[in-house]
Amino acid sequence: MLATKPILSIRLGITLILCAVLSLSFSTKASPWISNTEAQLYYDVVTLAEWGYIDAATTTFPLPWKGIKAQLNQLDTTQLPSTAAIAAYRLQQFLKYEQSHPNPTSVGFYVASDQSRFTSFAGQHSEKAQVNFTQQINWGKWSAQLAVNHQINADGSSSKNHFDHSFINYQFDDWNLRVGAVDQWWGPAHSSSLILSNNARPIPAIALSRSQTVESKNSWLSFLGPWYFSAQLGQLESNRAIPSPKIWLSRFNFKPIKDLEIGVSWTAMWGGLGQGNGLGDLLDVLTFKPQCVDGAKHCDDALHTKKGNHLAGFDLKYSFLLFAQPVNIYAQRIGEDAVDYYKVTDQASLIGFSSYLANSKVYVEFSNTNVACGNEQSTAKNCYYEHDQYQSGYRFHQRAIGSTFDSDAKMLTLGLNKHFSDGDVMQIVLRRLDLNPDQQKPSPVVEGLSEKLFQLSGFYQTTIGVWQLKLGGQIESSTVDNQASKINSTLYSELEYRGW
Repeated sequence: MLATKPILSIRLGITLILCAVLSLSFSTKASPWISNTEAQLYYDVVTLAEWGYIDAATTTFPLPWKGIKAQLNQLDTTQLPSTAAIAAYRLQQFLKYEQSHPNPTSVGFYVASDQSRFTSFAGQHSEKAQVNFTQQINWGKWSAQLAVNHQINADGSSSKNHFDHSFINYQFDDWNLRVGAVDQWWGPAHSSSLILSNNARPIPAIALSRSQTVESKNSWLSFLGPWYFSAQLGQLESNRAIPSPKIWLSRFNFKPIKDLEIGVSWTAMWGGLGQGNGLGDLLDVLTFKPQCVDGAKHCDDALHTKKGNHLAGFDLKYSFLLFAQPVNIYAQRIGEDAVDYYKVTDQASLIGFSSYLANSKVYVEFSNTNVACGNEQSTAKNCYYEHDQYQSGYRFHQRAIGSTFDSDAKMLTLGLNKHFSDGDVMQIVLRRLDLNPDQQKPSPVVEGLSEKLFQLSGFYQTTIGVWQLKLGGQIESSTVDNQASKINSTLYSELEYRGW
């Protein structure tokens, strides 16, 4: 029971402070982010950036309003191409709504015929059913969100209550200081991120982040172009091999030239029950202090390893116009082990291509976490997201913090996302997966020892008055352990009330 106290204290603290803030009088001020509750608005910002009408770094979600809001207000939608005009209009309308409803409340209902093994940026949820209440509060430089969620799992007999997506934020100058648990997505891809995605539940954390993603007014930093930085210290759950470890999360992304965005990410798992949890231990992790593999105080240099479970890497996105349409080429490379402290060995990759067709965003992506361990000559697999000390791996509540498809997985995705002028959204995704082909130590998402999967999924989202309705589903053909393939299907619906 003692190991659960750090998480419980964070959640209890959030709840008490939010309840106190609710009793105050509020001034009109919009939320600091676009929008942590509506992922499709993020696609609108990315669309405008790719068409060249907004100059901002956009490969980190959630995005702050500051800086982007000023550029958005200067756009004349009547002078823009149709795709960009729809994105700008949707954002302008949402901004007007937030300014006239500075403290909105929403109630959401989600139900599916089955629990999903895979989540993408704006698709199906992982649970089978959920009811949630969300109250946003904006008061001067303070903003907060209280989210109360009741979740029902696959068997229908178990349920849980949690405060995911709750936070308190204070904005000072160009910085945000946040305490809470919010969904995040690091990288340029749509189907997955190798280092931080919304596949797992959001991690409770203290975060210091820049409050805008546009170019700095400071002449010393102007050479970076638009940029963003975030450093976070989070708390993982108690039900794991080493209970209640801490996690360091940091990212810096910038656009040194107009069409190129570069992102650098680094995470490190450390501490936990029976481990060092003090400030000195954190500094040892951040400075890559060596320690002996066998736990001894002294050993040969060949037996040294760095303290903690580290993942780090970079992503690139290059955009250009071809036949008056934006074309984007992007990649992500994340490694988690190194020789001689700098030769990273276990490296997973993601590559992608996207453009626009008939006012729709289309993309093709490939990722591979089925990587060899230790060195290029090794043929052993089953190491990515794993660690000798932190044996629950790079996961939170048994779901990978990074890739949607966990370790030892190859993914090929073709996707289409369309925004209509009336605000409706449609998404279609066709995916091929090869999971754990060596049939050894399967990852948590595999139904047997190995699995080949073809999946077609999609949804349609519309607004009816103050209600937002999303209807979706998926059908898949699964071949487990080279046996006969089976057809499975799932339907889901999500209804959200946004009002008073």
